[in-house]
Amino acid sequence: MKKTILYIFISFLLQQSISVAQSTGTIRGILKDSIGKQVLRDASVLALNVKDSSVEASTLSGAGGVFILRNVPLNSILLQISFQGYAPFFKIITLSNNKTTVNLDTIYMAIQAKDLGNVTVKQAPIAVKKDTVEFNAGSFNVKPNATAEDLLKKLPGVDIDNTGVIKAQGETVQRVLIDGKRFFGDDPKMATKNLPPDVIDKIQVFDDLSDQSKFTGFDDGNRVKTINITTKKNTRKGYFGKAVAGVGSDENYDESFNLHRFDGDQQISLLGQANDINKQNFTPQDILGGNTGGRRGGGPPRGGTAGVNATGITSTWAGGGNYKDTWGKSTDVTASYFYNNLHTTNDQQSLTQNLLPGDSSIFNNQNQYSISRNQDHQINMNMESTIDTNNSIIFRPNVVFQTSTPNSSSTTLTTGGLGGKQINQSVSTASSTNTGFNINNANLMFRHKFAKKSRTFSANVNMSAGSNNGVGFMYSVNNFYVPYIKTDTINQRYIDSSNNFTISPTLSYTEPIGKNQIIELNYNYSYSSNNSVNKTFNYDANAHDFLQFDSLFSNSYKFTSHSNRFTVNYRMQKEKMRFSVGSGIQWLDQNSLNTTKNIMVNTHFVNLTPTANFMYSFSRTRNLRIFYMGRTGQPSVNQLQPLKTTSDSINFQIGNPNLKPQFTHSIRALYTSFDPTTQRIIFATVNASTVTNDIQSSIIQNTNGGKTTTYANLGGTYNFSGYFNYGFPLSKPKSNLNFVTNINYNQSQTLVNNVSNFTYNTTLGQTIKWTSNLKKIFDMNFSSTTTYNITRYTLQANQNANFYTETLSAEITWYSKSGWIVASSFDYTYNGNRAAGYNTSVPLWSPSVGKQVFKNKSGEFRLSIFDLLNQNTNVARNITANTIQDVRSNVLTRYLMLTFTYNLRNFASQQQRMPGMFRGMGPDGFGGGMRNFRNEP
Repeated sequence: MKKTILYIFISFLLQQSISVAQSTGTIRGILKDSIGKQVLRDASVLALNVKDSSVEASTLSGAGGVFILRNVPLNSILLQISFQGYAPFFKIITLSNNKTTVNLDTIYMAIQAKDLGNVTVKQAPIAVKKDTVEFNAGSFNVKPNATAEDLLKKLPGVDIDNTGVIKAQGETVQRVLIDGKRFFGDDPKMATKNLPPDVIDKIQVFDDLSDQSKFTGFDDGNRVKTINITTKKNTRKGYFGKAVAGVGSDENYDESFNLHRFDGDQQISLLGQANDINKQNFTPQDILGGNTGGRRGGGPPRGGTAGVNATGITSTWAGGGNYKDTWGKSTDVTASYFYNNLHTTNDQQSLTQNLLPGDSSIFNNQNQYSISRNQDHQINMNMESTIDTNNSIIFRPNVVFQTSTPNSSSTTLTTGGLGGKQINQSVSTASSTNTGFNINNANLMFRHKFAKKSRTFSANVNMSAGSNNGVGFMYSVNNFYVPYIKTDTINQRYIDSSNNFTISPTLSYTEPIGKNQIIELNYNYSYSSNNSVNKTFNYDANAHDFLQFDSLFSNSYKFTSHSNRFTVNYRMQKEKMRFSVGSGIQWLDQNSLNTTKNIMVNTHFVNLTPTANFMYSFSRTRNLRIFYMGRTGQPSVNQLQPLKTTSDSINFQIGNPNLKPQFTHSIRALYTSFDPTTQRIIFATVNASTVTNDIQSSIIQNTNGGKTTTYANLGGTYNFSGYFNYGFPLSKPKSNLNFVTNINYNQSQTLVNNVSNFTYNTTLGQTIKWTSNLKKIFDMNFSSTTTYNITRYTLQANQNANFYTETLSAEITWYSKSGWIVASSFDYTYNGNRAAGYNTSVPLWSPSVGKQVFKNKSGEFRLSIFDLLNQNTNVARNITANTIQDVRSNVLTRYLMLTFTYNLRNFASQQQRMPGMFRGMGPDGFGGGMRNFRNEP
C-alpha cells in the first residue's frame, strides 16, 4: 500500500510536468555587443513571472550568441538578459496559443556605465563551471528561521542525514568554506548549522585540492569534497545572528546562540550552545582512539553522533569564536578557538554471530552500559601572505587538546554448537582517565613564480605530532564452560603513554616543455617516530596494590620510519581537454623495537606511485573527469610484531613480520550534465578499486569461545560504488524532483581456522526526493529511501545475511502573514530481516506550533513535541568478513519543549549598535535590514 501511494504521487508529478510542457512556448534571439558587435556567449537569459519575478524558464546564450528559451508559459513574461559588464536587458513578451514562438532577432547589449539603483537582477538557479556546480541560493526558498543546512537539503545532488553529515554528488563533504575561507577549521557543521540562508548568495560544490596542487596544477590525489558559501555583498557590513532559549519536560533544556559581525574583509563569529537533547552544531573529534580515550576504559561510541535517533543521550556544552581578516594589502588570516564538553550515557545490547567453517557459529550476546565525559579545546589558524607578485607563503597550524573519562560495565554470554550450549560468560567493569593533544598536518609552504610562464618552484613542509597519556582500571570475571569449567579473574591497573611525530618536506619544480604542456619534478622526504609505553599490573592481594607486572597484557615499542620519494609528472591542457600522467618511486625503511619482549623487526620496501587524470568538457555545462591512482599501504607496527598480546584474556593478537605492503589500484569517474533550458541536471560518480597483497585477518577460533587473530597477505579484494542523481524542476507546484540511485559492491578474503572465506557484500539504494520551492505559505520536503543489503559468505552459504531498510520522511511547514507557524516532521523507518528482536518499525513524529513576534518578525515562540508517539528506537546491523552483528542502543524519547528564538539583522544603515567589537556599524548606502538588497537572487 505504501509503495502504491508513492507511485501514484510520482505519476501525478510527472503528469503535471508533461501537461505544463504542452502549454509552453519558445523565445529566440541573438546577443551582441552594442559597440564592437561581438557576439556574447554564455549570457544568462531568464523568463520571469510578471507578478512575483519568479524564474519560469532559463538558458544561456551559445555559439554565435544565439539563445533559445524553451518551456516558457503562455502568458505575459518579463525577459531578462544579463552579462557581466553589461547593463541588463528587460522586455515584456506575451505568448499565447496563437503565438507560441517569438523571434527577437539581434539584441545589442550596452556596456554598463552607471549604478543600477534599485533595479533587481535575477540569476539562474544552477550553473556548471568546469568542475564546479554553483547554486543560486535565492532560487531555493526555505521556511522561516531556517539554517544553511535547510537550504542545502533543497539542492539537487546534496543530501544531509539526521546526524548532519553532508553528501554531495554521492561523496561526503569534508570542508565548508565561507567566502572561500575556512570557518572553524574543517568542520562542515559549523557553517551549515550556524549560518542563516538569507545572507547566502551562492553555494558552490567542487573538489578542493591541496595548496601545492592548486599552485602547480598537478593533482597529488589529496582531493576533498568541498562546499563554498559566498555571502551577499549587502550583508558584508553589519551583524546578524540568532539566540534560542528552551525549557522542556523532564528537565530538558536547549540554549544556543550565534553572532556574526561582517565588515568588508573582516568577519568575526561567536557561537555557543548547551542542551541535553543530542544537538551538536559541530563535529566532535576523537584523538585518543576508539571514541573512548582509553585502551579498555570505554564502551560504545561517545556523544559525537548527533541527531534525533542518535545512539546514547548526550548533554552538550560548547562555545567558541572565529576570526577572519586581511592584514595590510596582502595577508589573509583566519583563526578560531572552540571548546566542547560532552557527557554521554549509552545503554547498548548487541548480538554478534561469528561464522565458522561448516555449519557452526559462535554467538556473543552482550549488554553494555557506559558513561563518558569528553572535553576538547580546538585551535585552528590559516595565514596566506603574498610577499610580491612572484612569491607567497601559506601557514596552516592547528592543535586539539582532549580529556576523556570513560566508564563502562558489561556482561557477555558466548554460546555455540548444537543446542546453543554455553561456552563462556564474562562480567566486567572498566574506567580510565586520558589526556592528549594532536597536531594534524600543520603546513608551511613557500611558492615562487619565475618570469617564464608556468615555471614555478614550491617548498612545502607538513608536520604532525601528538601525545596521549592514560591510566585505567579493569575488573573482569570470566567463567569458562568449555573444554572444562574454570573461572579467570582479572583485576588490573594499566598505564598508557604514547608520543608520535611526523615531518614531511616536499620540493616541487614545474617547467613548460611546449605549447600547453608542463612537466613537474617532485621530491618528498618523510620521517616518522612513534614511542608507545603500555604497562599492565595485576592486583596483589597481600600488598593491597597493583604491583605484579603482566607482560601478556603489556605492549611497549619504539617505531621509526624513513622514506624518500621521487616523482615525475606530465600535463597537457587544451580548451576542452586536460590530461596528466606521472609516476613516483619510494624507498621506505621501517624499524620497530618491542621493548616489552625485546623483539626487533626491520623492513625495507620499494613502492611505485602511478597517477593519471583526464578531464573533458563536452560543453560549458557538461563534463567528464577520470582519476587513476596507485598507492602502497604499509603494515602497522601491531601487524608486524610477532608477539602475543591480549586485553581481556579471551581474545589474542599475534603480528606477522613477513607481511608485504599492499598495493591499491583505484579509479574514479565523475560525469556532470546540466541543461540550462530545462534545468535538468545529472550527476554520476563511479569508484572502483582492487588491492593486491591485501592485509587481512587470519582468525583461529579457540575452544573457549575466544579468538586468536594474526594477519596475512591475501588476494581477491575488489570494491565498486556507483552514484546516479537525476533532478529537474516542476512548475506546478513550483518544486524540484530528484531520483538518486546508489550501488556498492565489496569483495574480500579472510582466513577462519585456516579455511579461506570470501565475503561478497552488495548494497542497493534508491531515493526519491521532492522539495517544494514556494515563496509563501508552505515549505514541504518528502523523500523515500529503500536500501537492500545482500551478503554472501563462501564459508557458510546457508548463513547469507540479506536485510533491508525502508525510510519515509516528510517535513511540512505552514506559515501565515500574521506570523503563525505550524510544522510537522515525520520519519518512518522499517528494519527487516534482522535477528529476532532487532526487526523494528519506528514512526517518529515531531509536530510544533509557533508565533512570530516583534518588528520584522524577529522573535518566535514555539511549542514542539519530539517523538509524539513515543516510538523512537535505534537499531543497526554491521557486517564484516566473518561476523554479523545487530545492535540496539538507547535513544531520546518523547519530550515537550518551549523555545523562544530571536533573530538579529542589522546591516549598514540600521542604527542599532552593539558593544565592543560589534560597534561601529554606521550607514553606507546599502539600505536598511533585509528589504532593499540590490542584487536579489
